Amino acid sequence: MLLSALVALGAPSPASAGCGCAKPAPPRAAIRPFFGAVDQQVTLFDERLGSTGQYDVQFESLDGVSDWSRGKVKSRRDLADGERRPQLRVKVPDVSLGPCRISVWRQGAKLYTLGADQFTVIAPPIALHDFSEGVTRNGFQTGVGSDGTIYLAMDVSEVSDATTFTGAVSGMPLRFDSRDVSFYNAQGFLMQLLDPNVPGLFEIRAGDASTSNQLSYWRHEFRTYKGEHRKVDARRADDEDSDWHADGTYHVDHDHIVVAIAATLPDGSRPTPGATPPLRFGVTSTPGMLADAAPVRAPVR
Repeated sequence: MLLSALVALGAPSPASAGCGCAKPAPPRAAIRPFFGAVDQQVTLFDERLGSTGQYDVQFESLDGVSDWSRGKVKSRRDLADGERRPQLRVKVPDVSLGPCRISVWRQGAKLYTLGADQFTVIAPPIALHDFSEGVTRNGFQTGVGSDGTIYLAMDVSEVSDATTFTGAVSGMPLRFDSRDVSFYNAQGFLMQLLDPNVPGLFEIRAGDASTSNQLSYWRHEFRTYKGEHRKVDARRADDEDSDWHADGTYHVDHDHIVVAIAATLPDGSRPTPGATPPLRFGVTSTPGMLADAAPVRAPVR
């Protein structure tokens, strides 16, 4: 799932909304995004869904824990290409972290099932703000996908200034470089890859025997983006679907970001799919350039 999304980054975009919304469209998919926290809304796509009607959706984790959500199908424009398709939007129910099998039911009959490699349940986002702060979560756990990718979610809706974010975990010595890190949003857009040719974009420092590598990432200001969406008629959210602007171009959510890290452990193995062990996760946000960022390696040891 992660590889297919990376390949899709090179696909042409059907819409160019400017000011942060000119991102390549996400690929067509059976479910989008392919990760989600409990109570996060996800969208299912399939031709076996009718144009209308109510459906029950079962989520089942690797450990056998299962729960249900219910939703109604509605024909909506697909972010992938703007075509109208039946879409079933439901919230992730209370199931365990990690890969999750999903089954769609209609009037007591199972229509189809998505394998556990198609969706990963992750931890809720950690909220950061428009000032210098450090957040530490003891006993933190999140989901590891079927391919060993670990997912870390951030809510940066309160961050408008240019800011550097720095994070690391203790208790899992994850090793990764720039090629292993991808940023997504809650809609399934691939938002950012770490380009080593862009000065000041990121820095990765090596961890030790118990601590992961440390990633620092600089994010440009978003006051311009937020101002356009508040003041410019064309950037208003569509009355029927907030994924789209009033002018027909798609809207890209920059407030809810998920960092996907295809890391390895010191012995070269990948993290085990499922829930991570309890970790100590530390993240800082520092207004300004990368050089101004506060390190987090010491606090998370």
